[in-house]
Formats: sequence, C-alpha cells, structure tokens
Amino acid sequence: MAEISKYERVEKLNEIERSTFFKIMNAHQVSYLKLRRLREPYNKDEYNAIKRLQELNLVEVRNKKKSFMGREIFYVLTTYGLFYIFSNLVSYPPQLLTKYQNNIILNTLLSPYFEVETIERSTARFYSVITQYLQECCRTTLHRIETVGSDTATNNIIKDHGRLAKILESDLEWHAKIAAFKLAILYSQSNILMTVNSEDIVNDSARVAMYELETTMKTNLSQDKKFIHLLKGVHADFGHGVEELLANHTKSF
Repeated sequence: MAEISKYERVEKLNEIERSTFFKIMNAHQVSYLKLRRLREPYNKDEYNAIKRLQELNLVEVRNKKKSFMGREIFYVLTTYGLFYIFSNLVSYPPQLLTKYQNNIILNTLLSPYFEVETIERSTARFYSVITQYLQECCRTTLHRIETVGSDTATNNIIKDHGRLAKILESDLEWHAKIAAFKLAILYSQSNILMTVNSEDIVNDSARVAMYELETTMKTNLSQDKKFIHLLKGVHADFGHGVEELLANHTKSF
C-alpha cells in the first residue's frame, strides 16, 4: 500500500502514448525499449510520448550507454506502470510476469502462489484466470487507498498501517483463494473434455492438441508446490464451511 499510495488513475493515453507504452511492455530483451534519443533523425512524437509516460511515472530509464550507433537509452516499466497494466488491461504477454517477477506487486500477489515455471508454461485458459485475479487484486488495492482520501493517503496509511494492511491482506487472500477454486474446477477432467468437445472446435486434430495442451497444464499445476499449498488451504476452508452449513441444516429439521 505504501508503494502505490500516491498512484493516480490514468484517465487516457493518446494513440502514440499507448503505442509507445505497449512497445515497452512487449519488449523481449529484459523488458527494455531501446530508443536512440540523440541520434538524428528521431521520432519527435515518440520522444514526447516517452516524456509523458515518465511524467505519469509509468516508465523509467534503466540504463544509458553510448555505442557506434549513438547514445542509447533503455526504458522499463515502473511499479505504477505495472499497476496500470494489471488494473486496466486483460491482454498482455505472459513473459511480463516473469520479467518483472521481483517487482513488489508480483512478489506480493503471484510469487507466493505459483512457481515461475508454471507461469512460463501457462495456456490461454490458465492465463485468463491469472489476469483476472491480478486485475481484481489491483482494483481492490486502489479502492482501499482511495477510500482513505487522495490528499492524505500516505499519512493515513502510515498512521493506520496495521488496520489497513490487515483489511487489504484479507481482501487479497480471498482473491487468491477464488482463483485457486476456479483453477481446480477449470482443470477437472470433465471440464477439460467439455472445452475440447465444444462446438467452437470443429477439427479433430485441434481437439487432440487442445486436450494434450490442457492436460499438460493440469500436470504442471499439480506439481507446483506453491499452488498445491494454496489449494489445500482452500479445500480445508471449503470443507469446514460445508460441514457447518450442513450441520445447521440438519438441526433446523
């Protein structure tokens, strides 16, 4: 909460700003975007877009160096930039989650529950659950901060750190449990077969490929110790809840 306490909603990026931001987001080499600022001619619109993204604290300079091609500047996403992506976008490359795995957001929301290898091998169905989970977590966090008051957010967070942290921690744990519950249902054998046999897939070869892909993902999840630990906790909580409700139901008769 302290890390993003001064985050402000980005109302709108223009076309060139969005395009430049997506270039940085989708860059493959250690998430760098290389722009030769001082080598003429450079794209003035892109340069202005970069300045705007820096003003919004969505990107920052990671490194500068000189080469035979001129002076090169490398840009990366900031914590605010990642928060903006997870809060607002439902489509971004899975590699983003591994490249920035040491960022405080992913360290808090993803690393405790999934091994890096699981994210790297994610299928589209698995990844849709992950992106929805990250979006809900970030939106919940932003809502908690905004309810404190935008002008005094930092002071209140410091003053009531314990209380607010506990509330947010509980919220985020619920989101993690819901994501685990969804994945457990999604990767049951019956649901995998239902997806494979849907009318959207008309080619038998595509059905076989889909089945093998999702079965492999199921195996990867079953071997992920972090996810299994989370799933066992969800199973225990769900079991206790069901037992108590059924016991009360029996008593009422």
